[in-house]
Amino acid sequence: MTLQHPAIAYPGAILLTGIALALRLSLESWMGTASRLIVFMISTAVTAFVFGRGPGILSTFLGVATADYFFFEPIHSFLGKTTSHTISMGASCVEGVLISYCAGYFHRAIGLQAEGESRLRALYESERLALCASEDSNRMKDYFLAVLSHELRGPMSAIQYCVSDRLEDPSLPSDLRADFELIDRNSRMQARLISDLLDLTRISRGKMTIEARPLDIHDLIAEAARACQASNLMRSGPMPALSLRAENPWLVGDRDRLFQVLWNILRNAVKFTPDEGRIEVETFQPAPDRITIRIRDSGAGLTSEALDRIFRPFEQAANAIDKKDGGLGLGLAIARGLTELHGGTLTGSSDGPGRGAAFTVELPVTIPQARTAEYADCVKELGPCAPLEQ
Repeated sequence: MTLQHPAIAYPGAILLTGIALALRLSLESWMGTASRLIVFMISTAVTAFVFGRGPGILSTFLGVATADYFFFEPIHSFLGKTTSHTISMGASCVEGVLISYCAGYFHRAIGLQAEGESRLRALYESERLALCASEDSNRMKDYFLAVLSHELRGPMSAIQYCVSDRLEDPSLPSDLRADFELIDRNSRMQARLISDLLDLTRISRGKMTIEARPLDIHDLIAEAARACQASNLMRSGPMPALSLRAENPWLVGDRDRLFQVLWNILRNAVKFTPDEGRIEVETFQPAPDRITIRIRDSGAGLTSEALDRIFRPFEQAANAIDKKDGGLGLGLAIARGLTELHGGTLTGSSDGPGRGAAFTVELPVTIPQARTAEYADCVKELGPCAPLEQ
C-alpha cells in the first residue's frame, strides 16, 4: 500500500494539519498575529506533495478553518467574522487549492522522471547484456573458425602433397591423371577458402600483421592482372584494361597483402562480367599524399542494399549469385580489412543491377616523389608476390 492510498493519505493530511497547529501555537509568543496562515499553507504543500492533490485540498480547508478558529478575532469561534475576513479566508482556500494542485503535479512529474530513469537504466542494462552476449558469440565464432581452419589445413596440405606427387609421375595413366587434376583443382580451391577463413579471424581479432616495404603499386596492379589472365577465371572473359595515370605510384606496404586486395576485387569483376563486357583499372592521385585505384566493370551490378552488406563477412550480393558462383563471401571483407591496415579505404558503387560496379581503393603515398628513384633498385630485389592458390 502506497502513501497515496486513501487509508493512509487522508489521515496523513489530518495529522500534518494537527502538527501545523501545534507548531503555530508554540510560536504564538514569537509570531503574534503575523503570518497566521503561513504554517498551514506549508502544511498544505507538504501534504499535497507527499499524499497527493485530494489530501492537499483537505489540508487546505482544515488549515484555513483551524487558523480562523484559533488565531483570528473573535478567537475560538467561527461567528462574528467580518465580510472582508470571510472573503480573505475564501481567497486563502483558493490559494491552498492551487498550491495543492501545483505540489501534486510536481510530485507526479518527479515520479514520472524517476520511473523514466528506472526504465532507461533497465533498457541500458539489457542492451549492455545483449552487447556482451553478442561479443561473446563473436569471440566464440572467431575461435571456432580459427580452430576449424587450422584443423582443416593439415589434412588439406597432405592431400595436395600426395596429388602433386602423383601428377609429377610421367607414367600416370591419362584417365587417372584427369581425376588427379580434378582433385588438385578442388583441393586448391578449398585451401584458398581455408586461408580466407584464417585471414578473416586474424583481421577481426586484430592479429593480422603486415610487412611494410617500398613498392610500386603500378607493378603490383599489372602483376595481379597477369595472374587473372593465367588463372582458370580468365580462360574466357574480358581482360582488364589498365590506365595507370598516377604520377607517384610508390608507397610503403605489404606487397603480398596488397596483391591479395587487388586479386580479390579483380576476381569478382571477372566472375560477374560477361565475355563481351569490359573491366577497367585506373589509378590517379586526388592529392599529393594519396593514390586511388579504381576497378570498374560492366557486369551484373549491385543494388544499394547489396552495397551495404557485401563488405560484411559471409555476405554476397544475391542468393541466385551465391548459389551459381559459390564462395563464402569473404573476399571483399578481407580486402577492406587489409586496406584499412594500410591506412586506406575500400568503397564500392553501382548504378544498379545490370549496370556494372566500381570498387575504389585509396591508399596513402608515403614515399615523396623526389625519392622514388632510390627505391626502384630496392624493389627489384624483393621479387614477385607470393602466389595465391587458385
